[in-house]
Amino acid sequence: MRLVIRAAYFERLSAWFATAIRVMVNLLLAVTTLTMLVGIVKSGSELLRSLRQPIDAILQSVLLDTVFILVLLEISLTLLSYLKNGRVQARYIVDTVLIIMLNEIVSMWFKHPKLQYAIALSVIVATLAAARIALVRLTPDQED
Repeated sequence: MRLVIRAAYFERLSAWFATAIRVMVNLLLAVTTLTMLVGIVKSGSELLRSLRQPIDAILQSVLLDTVFILVLLEISLTLLSYLKNGRVQARYIVDTVLIIMLNEIVSMWFKHPKLQYAIALSVIVATLAAARIALVRLTPDQED
């Protein structure tokens, strides 16, 4: 009898916990979407304000803003995948980190870093690319 009461209590607690997690992930998705919209508006307004600057400064600003918005998009896709499937595929996480590293590489190009920093960043990106390829090849096919 006591075991049945504990099991029912645990089931109610885990259902409440799952609902709370879903609500928090939905709020996080809404905040991420709002941040993405603000980033797009900010990028557009910066582009209009910087039309008198040299073209390389304009392109640098647009490129960095675009890559950052892509990071937010990947995070949104990861959250949507979690809400839909109740789990996150490792591929989405690796994609997000790869895009973040791409942002670092692009910003590094404009700073002219030391060679050690560039080599370390290249090793990290190569490792992530290898992990991404391995995930695609070794993951069994699943219906989404």
